[in-house]
Amino acid sequence: MKNINEKKKGKILRVKLGYNPNSSSMGSIIFILPAALLAITAGFGTISGIIMSAFLKKSDKKEEKQE
Repeated sequence: MKNINEKKKGKILRVKLGYNPNSSSMGSIIFILPAALLAITAGFGTISGIIMSAFLKKSDKKEEKQE
């Protein structure tokens, strides 16, 4: 017969990965926001640079044709 004072052991139901996954959702997002903002800024700068270089190439070709 089992002892009444004997504690039952729990079992692992699921393992969550990532930085502090058991915290609230807001606490998890706070570490992602700065990285996301940096990536968005870098992406915007890169895309705008590509678009501007395309416009400058077109305007240079138009000036060469006129001369």
